[in-house]
Amino acid sequence: MGVVERNISVVMVRENLEGVPQFELPPGFGFSWFEPGDEEAWVRINDVADRYNTITRELFFREYGDDAGVHHDRICFIENSAGEKIATASAWFNDSFRGGRWGRVHWVAVIPQMQGRGLSKPLMSAVCNRLRELGERRAYLVTSTARVPAISLYLRFGFKPDISDSESVAVWKSFFRETGLGAMTESG
Repeated sequence: MGVVERNISVVMVRENLEGVPQFELPPGFGFSWFEPGDEEAWVRINDVADRYNTITRELFFREYGDDAGVHHDRICFIENSAGEKIATASAWFNDSFRGGRWGRVHWVAVIPQMQGRGLSKPLMSAVCNRLRELGERRAYLVTSTARVPAISLYLRFGFKPDISDSESVAVWKSFFRETGLGAMTESG
């Protein structure tokens, strides 16, 4: 069984947030930022988009806490023309990643019916831009090897495999060999 099928957790890093690729939303879609009660939309989106995790309100609060002001600043949604939230990602943070403060691209999800419509790139642009606006200088994310389209997107956005030990080197080498996404690049 290969690393894609085993769905191994991996980390990707972007050492700085300069020169983030910029993409606009297609017509008929707009961005909104978290308002009280939007945890229900977050749960609904992630529940239908994520085949690997059990998504609940408790998970939302475990991941993000209960500070609605921080949620408003950092949790982004894409809405369709009817105002329905159909995608989400977060410009989150971690004060102790690699021994210091890092921004974190967190919980990127687009509902299955809207995947393939050019929404994930503008969502990534918006979240990375927000990280910079909030003073973050660098960012990381956690994903898994079964999420090949997501990793392809993150690579296009300048995130690189976090090679921290021999196990991560082996996982990433196998991942790139299995997927054909390209040569592995080390992250500093």
